[in-house]
Amino acid sequence: MLMVGINISGRTATNLLLPGELGTLTPEDITLRIYGSKIVILLEQSMLILTWGIKACMIMMYHRLTSRLYHQYVVNGIAVYIVVGFVACELAWFLSCRPFAGYWALPVPQEQCATYQHYSIVQACFNITSDLMMLAVGLPLLMRAKVELKKKIILVGIFGCGVFVILAAILNKYYNFSNPYTTIYMLWYIRESSTAVYVSNLPMLWPLFRRVFKVGTFADNSSNRYQQHSDSQPLSILSKKKVTVTSYAGSEEEINRATPQLEIEQRISFTVERTSSGEMPRKLDYGSEAFGEASSSKEL
Repeated sequence: MLMVGINISGRTATNLLLPGELGTLTPEDITLRIYGSKIVILLEQSMLILTWGIKACMIMMYHRLTSRLYHQYVVNGIAVYIVVGFVACELAWFLSCRPFAGYWALPVPQEQCATYQHYSIVQACFNITSDLMMLAVGLPLLMRAKVELKKKIILVGIFGCGVFVILAAILNKYYNFSNPYTTIYMLWYIRESSTAVYVSNLPMLWPLFRRVFKVGTFADNSSNRYQQHSDSQPLSILSKKKVTVTSYAGSEEEINRATPQLEIEQRISFTVERTSSGEMPRKLDYGSEAFGEASSSKEL
């Protein structure tokens, strides 16, 4: 939807007019510009939802990677900041131009309905700062991870692509503010959104990279106990020198090795009585069962 909106908007004029241009427009031109202005609304909302949806996916991955690390508190704070940023951007979008129909009106009721300047400032601030926060948390953890240099370079390269996403977001807003009457900023929209999608999905494609680059798993050089786990290890395991790992599949073996086996000592007592009639009824009396050392005895 975003790419379709960018392609249509790049070939269609909007209600952003040069000074004195309104008087030269024909009814057909006005109709076409109204249509183009509505496409821009679709474009901006698609870009906003895509950008913040990628941030949500990345922050969930960060939450898993920082399991059992104090960095998880920082990740939770960034998650709250991302939610606040999304709400602030939507409020700026719906409140900057009143009435809302001014976004596609000709002439516009106010300048913000055509330039989106206030909304763009709010969106740029929250977008760039949240990306910087996520990089500030993720890259140091990767640098301290106890993995081979080859694996570390690949991981840092994947997450380092986020630097280009931030650069594309900055250039997008720069051309939007400096050349609002051109469509150059839309090219950086495409670069920013496409690179963000690539970066957010590359960590999930690690098994493919592992086969292509022949780097094996992260647990190859750690210890034999780590080989029982999958390829995706939390950074809390990779960044600590000594970690106790519990495998659900081998839990019974761990218990058997750590705990001495218990045996049950059962005492059974028989009482035999002779009655006057000569019959011999039996009374079976079971004693209590208790856990003790490895022994077994019977008393008759």
